[in-house]
Amino acid sequence: MTPPKARRIPPPAPQLDANADYADAFEIPIGEGDSRNAEQAFRDGLGAEPGASGRLVLWIHRHVLRFTLGPFTSADHVIGWKIVHSDPDQFVLTTDGSLMRGQLTLCRQADRHAVLTTQLFYRHHATARMVWTVIGPVHRAIAPRLIEHSAQRAATPTARS
Repeated sequence: MTPPKARRIPPPAPQLDANADYADAFEIPIGEGDSRNAEQAFRDGLGAEPGASGRLVLWIHRHVLRFTLGPFTSADHVIGWKIVHSDPDQFVLTTDGSLMRGQLTLCRQADRHAVLTTQLFYRHHATARMVWTVIGPVHRAIAPRLIEHSAQRAATPTARS
């Protein structure tokens, strides 16, 4: 069976903040029998430890986007971002920095789709826009892989820890 592929969609209105300077969203079907909550699905997409691409993302977050990060994963942090909300259908992370603030939201929609939404709020508009022009394509390549990896892990429950 072919693993599901994420597709880019317009950011859903319920998650979209009108003040965001940048927003995108990626959607993937939720496999039949996948009863994980949104937080577990997000964590499964990352894995327990950052691989090479995860370390690159952390480096970019810290040194290029200038986010202040916590631990990679803990009870209240994931990828160094602070957990601000977690319920069965919605998981929200936020981080802050001198250049911009970021928010990631993973929503399970009617047990049919999962949607990962990214929003950025620039502090220094010209600089942040220039930096995101370079980093944005990397984000748009990696973000859908995160939810695809999560979907693959759900399809092979023996791989989940």
